[in-house]
Order: sequence, then structure tokens, then C-alpha cells
Amino acid sequence: MSVTRRDFIKKSATTVAVGLAVPPWLAKMVWADSVTSRALTPTGPAGNRSLVVIQLTGGNDGLNTVVPYADAAYHSARPGLAHADSSVLHLSNYVGLSPVMAGMKGLYDQGRLAIVQGVGYPNPNRSHFRSMEIWQTAEPEKMASEGWVGRYLDAIRTGRTSPLTGINIGNEASEAFTNAHAAVPSIQGLANFGVVFPRNPDGDARTAALKQVQLGDTNTPYGHFFQQTAQETYQSADQIAQGIKKYQSTVQYPKTAFGRSMQEVAMLVAANLGTRVYYISTGGFDTHAQQLRRHGQLWQDVSDTLAAFQADVEQMNAGDHVLTLAFSEFGRRVHENANGGTDHGTASEMFLLGKPVKGGLYGSYPSLTDLDHGDLKYSTDFRAVYATVLDRWLGADSEVVLGKRYEDLKFI
Repeated sequence: MSVTRRDFIKKSATTVAVGLAVPPWLAKMVWADSVTSRALTPTGPAGNRSLVVIQLTGGNDGLNTVVPYADAAYHSARPGLAHADSSVLHLSNYVGLSPVMAGMKGLYDQGRLAIVQGVGYPNPNRSHFRSMEIWQTAEPEKMASEGWVGRYLDAIRTGRTSPLTGINIGNEASEAFTNAHAAVPSIQGLANFGVVFPRNPDGDARTAALKQVQLGDTNTPYGHFFQQTAQETYQSADQIAQGIKKYQSTVQYPKTAFGRSMQEVAMLVAANLGTRVYYISTGGFDTHAQQLRRHGQLWQDVSDTLAAFQADVEQMNAGDHVLTLAFSEFGRRVHENANGGTDHGTASEMFLLGKPVKGGLYGSYPSLTDLDHGDLKYSTDFRAVYATVLDRWLGADSEVVLGKRYEDLKFI
């Protein structure tokens, strides 16, 4: 009997009455429907490429990250926050990186870092929740139910999608992965990764149910569905556990939460699981008060971690196959506030990192005097960055994923 996802959802209320503890990301994957007649199948070099998406949560202050040190308006608007010209790590005769970003400056000098300036979208929203939703769904004009990465994973699948095509690092899945069909696990910590339920009566019952289904009768309605789901649960966990044993590295990461998480991404890269997109977030960028010290700490961590990650993937000879993208949901206002911080703003930068990038500055830096109610005017639509990554790196048709054609920024 052919079982579709829609059939299963309609009837699962009675079928799953036994309390089966099947991870929803895996149950979603098995026997999925076809997505679209325009489904894509990456071939050639794109078939073994991975994208690492880093979400800088909170709204990063782009002006103190990629610093317009030569602009008098910058120093005038930020008498307490502006970096001194002499301390900035110069990239051009106008902008430079924050003094703490030596790791990323080294990558820039090697041609491994592309910075897209003035990134935003029309009618910007200054709410953390709504703006992040816009970035994750690539839909500024409407409320969307699917994320841009999820639409990509749907578009490239043929038949049944591997549960490891996308991996979210952390205990909460990103809306960027939300979609109708493709399945994405969230992993928090690889040290003891596996199919483990709490050691209590409820957890023991769930473990027993999953094992029973794995050995159960496939002649019952949806029996094959459940059996294959159970098998895939254990097989996927085993695949990751065995794969990360391949990881050997002499690279030293910062001993921070973000450093540890990015090293786990490196371990998954070394495992060669066929993953196309990894997604990870790091927070703290909502710097309304006492920004100078905190922002420096954040970017010291991010910069040093990304330099370590790049060294790591190159040490394992995976540098040609991994591209990293970093973004934040919005920038900050031009003028500092009375609390030694900055409030929610609009345009900021995006960063592309890796051997495949054509390093340098892309787009134009926004004017610090021609403002929109005190905020920067964007010059590059963030969807153009996504489109360039989809077309040039992931081997997908960005128009299928994003709904229209955007500018090719040619940083790959």
C-alpha cells in the first residue's frame, strides 16, 4: 500500500495512540510526498558541498563591526562608542574591522572572507521576532510558513530525503528549516549523542515502544512506515556516532559555547554524512547598554572561532567543500544612546567565509548622513546573498526557492 504524508497525518491520531516516541523530524521524512514538478537535483561539484549558516541573534551593530573609521559622521554620532582610527584593522581607506577581529582580518587578507555591506530589505522591521522571521523565511512582505533553507531542501530532494541533509545545532530548530517535507534533526551536544529517553517509567516505556515497532508486524496499517521510521532513528544516530570518530584535529577553538558548537560542526563535516546545510546561532548582540566591552567580547569569540573553524576544515581537506554564511536580523542605529549602547536599527553586513569565496568588499557602505528616521538605508537585498549562494554554491535554482530572481553578487 502506498502511504503518503497527508494520509498519515489525517489518520495518525488513532494509529499513534500507543504513545510511540518517534522524533518528529524523522517521522516527517519517511514516505514523504513529491514536492514540485520543478524539483532540483544538484549534480557535479555542487553535490558534495555544504553551507554553514550562522545566526548572530540580537541585532549586531554593523557600524562597530565593519567600521567606517574615515567618516567624520561616525565619530560625531558615537563619541563614546567609536573605535579610534589607529585601532581599526583597515580593509580600505574608508572601512576596517573592529580591533578584536584579528582572526577574520587574517582570513580577509588570505582572500577567504567576503563582506557584503549595507544589507537589508524594504520596509525594515525592528522587532527581533518579526525581523528574524523575515530573514529565516526570506519573505519580508508576508507571513510565511516555510523557511528558505527548508524550501531549498524540499526542492533538491528526489524521492525520500535523508534525515541528515540538514542539521540544526542547538536545542531549538530554526524557522529557516521549516518546510512541508524535508526533515531536519536538532542536535545539542555530540558527546553523548544517540536515541536516549529519560531513565524513568515514561522514558523506559518510550524506549520499549520504539524497539517494539522496529521489530513489529509490517502487515498492519502503516506498519512499514513505523518500522522504517524506527530503523532510521537508530541508524541515523549510529551514523553520526560512527562518523564523528573520524575527526582528528590539532586546531584550538575558543573555550566558549560558540567555539564548542562550531567544533561540533567541524566534527560533522569530518563525518561526511551528506549534510548540505548546517545551522547554528549565537546570541548576545542586543547591546542597548554598555556596548563597547560586550560587543568586543562577542566579536573576539566569533572572529577567533571562525578562524579556527576555517583552519580545521582545511586541515581535514574539506576547505573546498564548505562555505560559511553569517548574518544578524538587523543592525543598530547610527547614534549611540544615553546608556552607552545602541538601539534597534536596520542595515548591516553579511559575511561569507571559505576557500570558495572571492574575498573582498561587496556592495556600497550606507551613508551615515542620508538616513531614514535615524537609520541606515540598505543598498543590497539580503535575498540577493541567498540567491548567490543557492545558484553559485548549492547548485539550486534560486528562483524556485525564493520565488523570483535577485542580483548575482558574484562573491563565489
